Amino acid sequence: MRVRNPLQLNDWGIVSFIGVVLGIQLLLWLTLVLEENGAGIPLLRQIVGFVYLTWIPGVILLRILRVHRLGVIETLLISIGLSLVIVMFIGFGMNTIYPMLELLRPISEGPLLITLTVYVFAGSVIAFIVDRDFNQPEYIDVGETFGWQVIAFALLPFLAIFGTWLVNNYRINSLLLILLAIIAIVPALVAFRRIVPERHYPFVIWTVALALLFHTSLISNHIWGWDINQEFYIANLVIQNGAWDFSIYSNINAMLSIVMLAPVYSLLCSIDLVWVFKIVYPLIFSLAAPGVYMIARRQSYDRIAFFSSFLFITFFVFYQEMLQVARQEIAEFFLIMIALLIINKDLDKIKKYIILIMFSFSLAVSHYGLSYVFMVSLVLAWMILIVSEVGTLNRLRSRLSPLFEWAKRGYGSSFTPRHAGERAITLDFVLLFFIFALSWYMFISSASTLNSITGLALQFSDSLVDGFLNPETSQGLAIIVTRAVTPLHQIGKYIQLVVQFFIFFGILSLLFKPQKMDLGGEYFAIDREYFALSLVNFAIAAAGVILPFFASALNTTRLYQITLIFLAPFFVIGVMEAFGFLSRALRQTSLDFSRETASRTIAAFLCIFVLFNTGFIYSALGDEATSIALDDRIDYPRFNTREIAGAEWLHAVGNRTINSDSPRAVVLEGFVGRMARKIPTDPALIRKNSYVFLGTYNVLTEKLSLMQVNEANRVNVYADIGAFTVRRGVIYDNGGARVFE
Repeated sequence: MRVRNPLQLNDWGIVSFIGVVLGIQLLLWLTLVLEENGAGIPLLRQIVGFVYLTWIPGVILLRILRVHRLGVIETLLISIGLSLVIVMFIGFGMNTIYPMLELLRPISEGPLLITLTVYVFAGSVIAFIVDRDFNQPEYIDVGETFGWQVIAFALLPFLAIFGTWLVNNYRINSLLLILLAIIAIVPALVAFRRIVPERHYPFVIWTVALALLFHTSLISNHIWGWDINQEFYIANLVIQNGAWDFSIYSNINAMLSIVMLAPVYSLLCSIDLVWVFKIVYPLIFSLAAPGVYMIARRQSYDRIAFFSSFLFITFFVFYQEMLQVARQEIAEFFLIMIALLIINKDLDKIKKYIILIMFSFSLAVSHYGLSYVFMVSLVLAWMILIVSEVGTLNRLRSRLSPLFEWAKRGYGSSFTPRHAGERAITLDFVLLFFIFALSWYMFISSASTLNSITGLALQFSDSLVDGFLNPETSQGLAIIVTRAVTPLHQIGKYIQLVVQFFIFFGILSLLFKPQKMDLGGEYFAIDREYFALSLVNFAIAAAGVILPFFASALNTTRLYQITLIFLAPFFVIGVMEAFGFLSRALRQTSLDFSRETASRTIAAFLCIFVLFNTGFIYSALGDEATSIALDDRIDYPRFNTREIAGAEWLHAVGNRTINSDSPRAVVLEGFVGRMARKIPTDPALIRKNSYVFLGTYNVLTEKLSLMQVNEANRVNVYADIGAFTVRRGVIYDNGGARVFE
């Protein structure tokens, strides 16, 4: 049976299009009416509200812009990206304009619903006027689309949900271990194409990404991690006040991805803010996986794209650290959309620039750190492209190519000159992004974000000479040279270094290879702008190792994860090129260095990569644990109901100084907007007229986790509680949290 593809709604006839859009709008109103009358249907408002906010505004704008025939994956991703843009900036506009009209609580359910409804109806009318003649819907075959492979992989996120429920309630991690083992064999299934058809690769990569995100995000019934507690406080402040106070001096307060997006989802979907961060944001971020897949797929073939995106999502930062920085989840999604648009040469130039600018501005108001990285990337990539257009890089390549025996003479460079007008990365675009981003950071939140980057720049410049290649000032170098805690962890570190080596080899190969590389019947036709950005991102990753304080400002692992958006395909290329080189060098032997063998080798490596990155191997062999999903004994800012109750009690009793060790310090941030004062290593430095807060880990082990800062690196040391609580009395104890006075 063939039906119209609902994910390409913008390609339907205008009457059907408006019917679906207004139908979802009216359904949202109906869910509110039912709830007001006590007849609400469980989960209906949450599901309808999520679909409405995440999809409808963007698909309307696509129709207004008359953007069609993008393909199902890109249509869906761009629609969702535009919806997030519209929701954030409509919220910003409401917060700015409505108080002038004496509406003092603009960010509340009523004004939000009415304003978005007006947008939907007005947008539908405009779409009818400008695009009523288009009617070329795509059709899908239900039998082919929903085969057994789709159903099987669709179960992965549900395994993650049930597995975390077992961990939270019964401390049983068996189901999560089974889930991770299944995920580990997915590359092997792809290496044998008949098991997983190529048409299902985007869906498979998305379900794996969502399962990985849920298997950690749903641990605990409260938010866990570091930055996310302040994000929770700031977003909750907007909900409580019904408005956003942009004058509050805080980097996070300047980010619309927190102060607008989270409150709007919470209010219109009737979802507690905790679950917005634990479910809604990971759902949105999971779409980064098919985004990276499509970036590689537009330049290569399916298996190369799959392995590239699989590497990106199985690196542990994707489903561990990123969940603690909600604003970066949204910002990375926008960055991936920007990269996807840059390499899209089919979209009309004007329409492409409109969407590109919207995504770029949204990146700037979503995460300041990533915005600064993108600024640097844009400038350097633009300079590379300018130099390449005058032939300088081509001449350099011609001189150096004899040094590389695998390089072939006579081919065009990866930087074949083109007219600048064909580029998306132009001087106008670079300047526009700079002006908008710096203006926003200058005038919002009392220039907090601008002051932060200025301070970091001064610190970097002051230590550039003395701190060069110094592990004490370079967090990235310290990670490489410091020996791991166990031999098994040392193997895990070597696995990461193998990935980085082949990324380097892949980039080097492309510098001295044709623009269209033959990888044994599968081609990688690299886009010159994408390659320029990739070169810059490789340089940024290298700078995180050799330059002082460069990586620690954002966190080395998160910086590397950002660069993988551009660098992941080069790992696959590097392995395949290495096999090609060995095949030519050892062609007299009977060893098999075919591309098919290379593909299966990559699949086998990725299986091992998953087992180490997820912590499966450490948990299974009883080694030092790394995953809070698999071992609840890890000392980490993850809080139970008793610790939350203790924090709420402290928040209620007064405003004295509160002391706590590093992991427990952040639990109070979600309630009072600032961390507790971290307990110093010297007990005498604790203020007398203050509280000492202990969490469950402290109570059970009678240990405190104290942080020692050594230049760019931080080390936790453990000390006995007794010396820090002597001559203090217990004033609160619920069995899982304790307060001394």
